[in-house]
Amino acid sequence: MKLRARHAISVALLTTLVVMPCRADDDADTPPSHLGDAEWKPDQSGVGPASADAPETVDQTAHDPARRLLNTAVAIGPGAIVHGAGHVAAGRTETGRHLALAQLTGLGTMVGGLAGLALTGASRYVVGPLAVVTIAGAGLFFLPWAADIYGTAAGPDGAGTAPRLAPVLVSELGHRYVYDPQFRYRHFLVESVDLRVGRLRLAPSAWFALDDDNARVRMLAAWRLTGPTPHEVAPDGSFVDLEAAVTHQRFDSDGFRSLTGEVSVSTRADLAGWDSALAGSFVEAGTGLALQRFEYRVPGVPIDPETNDLLLLRFAFGFYLGRGANSGEAQLFYDHRHDDYAAGLKVPGLGSGVAGHLGFDVRQFFGDLGVRVEGQVGSAAIFGASLLFRQGVN
Repeated sequence: MKLRARHAISVALLTTLVVMPCRADDDADTPPSHLGDAEWKPDQSGVGPASADAPETVDQTAHDPARRLLNTAVAIGPGAIVHGAGHVAAGRTETGRHLALAQLTGLGTMVGGLAGLALTGASRYVVGPLAVVTIAGAGLFFLPWAADIYGTAAGPDGAGTAPRLAPVLVSELGHRYVYDPQFRYRHFLVESVDLRVGRLRLAPSAWFALDDDNARVRMLAAWRLTGPTPHEVAPDGSFVDLEAAVTHQRFDSDGFRSLTGEVSVSTRADLAGWDSALAGSFVEAGTGLALQRFEYRVPGVPIDPETNDLLLLRFAFGFYLGRGANSGEAQLFYDHRHDDYAAGLKVPGLGSGVAGHLGFDVRQFFGDLGVRVEGQVGSAAIFGASLLFRQGVN
C-alpha cells in the first residue's frame, strides 16, 4: 500500500509539472516555428500577422548584443529574487509575469511540503509523498530563473530548434572521471546504445572501472506515448515516455553488489508552447519508484541481503543548440536518485546526503558524428566526455 500511495502521488505531481507549460491562449497567438517574436504579431482580431501600424510588444533592441547583455545581467541579478525581471527589462512583461507566477507557485509548494515534513516529524507513512511535493516545488521555483536567463541571453529567435524526428540509433563511447573519497575507483569506460523501433526504445549502457573491480550495467526500455519517433514527425520536441529499467552494479573489491528494478514516467515540454519568448528551450520532469537489493560478499561472515525502496525524481531546464544536421541540446538538471555514482549531495549538517545530485549534460552533433560533455556533483564529483554516432536522421 505504501508503494502504491507514493506512486499515485508522484504521477499526480508530474502531471502538474507537465500541465504548467501548456498555454491557455489561442493557438493563433503562437508564431509559426520559423518566425521569432519580432516577426509575428497578431492583429486586433487575434488572427494572422499584424499590420505595420500595430503596436510593438517586443523590445526592438533584442538583437542588440549590448542590450541583451544588460537584460541578461538583470535576469541573473534581480531576477534571482524575482524571476522574470530580465524579460520585464527586455519589454516582455507578460513573459515576466508568467515566470514570476511559476516562481510563487513553486515556492508555495516547496514551503508546504517542508511544513508537512516538520509537522509530521518526517513519519515514514508520509515522508514519500511530502518529499515529492517538496522536490517538485523546488523544481518549479528554480526553473523559471533559468528560463529568464535563457530567454534574455538567447534573444527572440532562440538558440536552436528541436528535431522533429528521433534518430533510429545513437551509440556512445567515452571516459568519465569519478572522484569519491569512499572508493578506490577513478576512471571509467562508458558505453551505451540507444535504439528506437517505432515507439519502442531500448537503451543498454555500462560503466566499467579501469582501475578497480567495479562496474554498472543497465538496461532501459521505454514506450513513447507522445513525441518524435524515427518515422513520425512531431510539432516540437515535447514527449511523454513510460520507462522500466534494471540495473546491476558490483563493488567486488568492497564486498557487495546491488540490483535495482524501476518504473517511471519521463516528460519534456517545449516552452515555446507556453510562451513564444522562450522558443528553443524546454523543461523536463520525471518520477517513479525503484526497489534495490543489496548482497554482501564478506568471506567468513554471512550477511542477509537487504531490500530498499527508492523514490525517483528528476527535473531539468534545457535548450536546443543549432538547427538541422548540426544540432544538439544542453541542460541543467537535478536528479534525486541515490543508487548511481554521484548519489546524494553532501552539505553541512544533518541534511547531508538526503538530497540528490546536480549536473549538466551537453550534446552537439555535426552530421552523424557528435560529442557529449557532462558533469555531476553529489557525494562524488563526475566529469567526462564521449564520442557519439547516430543513424536515421534526415
